Amino acid sequence: MSKLSLDEIKEKLLAERELLVAKLKGSDLSIDDSETPDPVDLAVRNYSKNVQLAVSENESKQLALIDEALLRIDNDEYGLCQNCEKEINPKRLAAIPWARYCLECQEMVEKGLLDEE
Repeated sequence: MSKLSLDEIKEKLLAERELLVAKLKGSDLSIDDSETPDPVDLAVRNYSKNVQLAVSENESKQLALIDEALLRIDNDEYGLCQNCEKEINPKRLAAIPWARYCLECQEMVEKGLLDEE
């Protein structure tokens, strides 16, 4: 992978990381118990908090994947599948710059045939 494209990917990863950190800082998962809501309001509030929590968990996982990709760039390991060590398709990396696996290995992960590291 060329130095120029690695620099572009690193910039893209850092921008995505900054966006996720801002989102996670803005997530308020506290519960306001200052008044006793009726059961319907309480159910809606609990559902909303659960959705927010799930989104925050996904964003936290993506943040970890971005940090791992940045480390791989620094260690000259970026662009190689973490399972088979083949080169990951550049189009895949352009779409998902934090990708850890080539398409074939990612399919095995999704089918449960390969444990994620």
